[in-house]
Amino acid sequence: MLRPHYLYLLVCPEKQKLNQKNGAVKYIAKGESLGIHTGYKTGIRDDWFVVPSLKISDALFIRRNNLYPRLIINEAKAYTTDTMHRVFLKPGTDIKAFTASYYNSLSLAFTEVCGRSHGGGVLELMPNETERVLLPYHHDSATLLSLIDTLIRDKTDIEEVLKITNEIILKQHYGMTQKEIDLAHGIWKKLSNRRLNRGK
Repeated sequence: MLRPHYLYLLVCPEKQKLNQKNGAVKYIAKGESLGIHTGYKTGIRDDWFVVPSLKISDALFIRRNNLYPRLIINEAKAYTTDTMHRVFLKPGTDIKAFTASYYNSLSLAFTEVCGRSHGGGVLELMPNETERVLLPYHHDSATLLSLIDTLIRDKTDIEEVLKITNEIILKQHYGMTQKEIDLAHGIWKKLSNRRLNRGK
């Protein structure tokens, strides 16, 4: 039986508020002896060991991706630094509907258009690029989330997932014609294939 794995985030106060008698001071000194405080992220902070902007978001959007970016609900209430973007929903937005609504060819095409390609065919989206991704939100899309989740966890080809989601999210909920859906899907395939082949 698999047991859950937990990773803990050490949250330190500012240097002047540190209790000089506990182990945190020695831990920080150890980090400095290893040169951790001279890195880019740590070097630009007032106190290198204080992680800024600690907030738990509603969802997480993977920053660097291979086949396509994932949007996931933050059920674990996990903190993230910069490997994932934090997504906060407006009041009244259904998190399940929001997440499911993302998984369609139009949204994936926008990730390719708005993002940037790096070595090895990696697709990266910065926060301002992620904000430009069109997400055809519809509250009834919430009913799709369980199926989408199961298919992705089972490593089903994303093309098979999109056949289902495009029909409901784009055609039924968003009013797109089949011709428009095929166009959006074609744009996503062409751009993603070009990116992935560039990495070979």
